[in-house]
Amino acid sequence: MGTRALALAVAVALAGCATAPSRVVVPVPGAGLALDPAQGSVRAESDGIQVVVRPSAWQGVPASLPVYVTPFHLAIANGTAQPLRFEYADLRLFDETRLQYTALPPVEVRRLIGGWGGEPRGIVVGVAGGVAFHWRRPHYWDPWWWGPPWPYPYYYPPASRPDDIAMLALPVGALHPGARSEGFVYFPRLRPEVQSLTFEFHHRLGDVPRVLTLPFAVQRAAGGVVRPAV
Repeated sequence: MGTRALALAVAVALAGCATAPSRVVVPVPGAGLALDPAQGSVRAESDGIQVVVRPSAWQGVPASLPVYVTPFHLAIANGTAQPLRFEYADLRLFDETRLQYTALPPVEVRRLIGGWGGEPRGIVVGVAGGVAFHWRRPHYWDPWWWGPPWPYPYYYPPASRPDDIAMLALPVGALHPGARSEGFVYFPRLRPEVQSLTFEFHHRLGDVPRVLTLPFAVQRAAGGVVRPAV
């Protein structure tokens, strides 16, 4: 294998490590909950409000988003005759120590990951033929430049890419009677030692505050295979 091909292989391998989360969140059984192992989802229902949660379900752009935040996909149905109201601050995760992770608005997620289409910035991992593979973004420089491997004097920054963070986000506010809504909610990155989570969906049905609670487990993804929760 030539030097250029070897550098490209290393870059691709590290890019895969950067975009694949080492841990996954999975539903666990609980009273009044309906698990769907095929979809990796759990459903809870109370007083005419139905919530279906799919953790570890992000398939959008950027693929590396789960490295930075913890996306949950929610589908909410209002089967009552009253409006259902909630905001991002009403969507909360708690780990086993009761450390709270409050949902982030999409604009905060974009600010957190930076303005480069959501790909990690990383470090230079290989040099060949005047190209330094910087995870998914190549940097170019003069091959006769004998200084450190910095992108000087020729550097071509990649154009920003559109992403799905805002487009696929769960709308907040009022959900009218008989209506349904779905989308992703973005929680802060979990602590490395977290083993279990509790999701709390705080909402107001008319003027009455209510909450739905669903439990989850955090598992390590070994070779891309997620073991079913027991």
